[in-house]
Amino acid sequence: MALKATDALSLAVELARELEAAGLPYAVGGALALGVHGVSRSTQDVDLNVFVKPEQLDALLELLARLGVRVDAASARTEGVENGVFFCWADSIRIDVFLPSIDLSWEALRTRVAAAVDGVAVWFLSAELLSCFKLLFFRPKNLLDLERLVASAASLDAARVRALVVEAMGEEDERVRAWDDIVRRMRSAGSG
Repeated sequence: MALKATDALSLAVELARELEAAGLPYAVGGALALGVHGVSRSTQDVDLNVFVKPEQLDALLELLARLGVRVDAASARTEGVENGVFFCWADSIRIDVFLPSIDLSWEALRTRVAAAVDGVAVWFLSAELLSCFKLLFFRPKNLLDLERLVASAASLDAARVRALVVEAMGEEDERVRAWDDIVRRMRSAGSG
């Protein structure tokens, strides 16, 4: 069976259906998750967190191959286990597959949220864990995404994000200071 998606969102929905049917827990992240939390940003790829242990990786790789996803299984095994991420392609759409490599990954599984997309229930990263992962990557575009997320997601638990990042990185980490600054600026701008 080949995937028929022509854009990132429809690919995420197809992958969600197949992962759910295979019993492989997942959560969509990145710009698609931002959209679920009220921040619209275009994207050309799918960030997919798949919560499998190393001994379950072959089941995931077999599923992707069966779906027609181009994936180098040997490289995916090495990169996935060593770095917590591997890359593959469904036609021209890149899929970034994130595997549990840090404790925050398991928190992401526990706190993922479901949203209906085209009549399909799809799991997405919670706003809090999406924020944590964007802080870990700490690229300029991630910081801009965080500003928009804090400004628009009224239910975002900023204190929880801070606690998780402090637990993972330490109180003195620059990402904690960046988060504090974003929350202060965006929340004061929203109240003025």
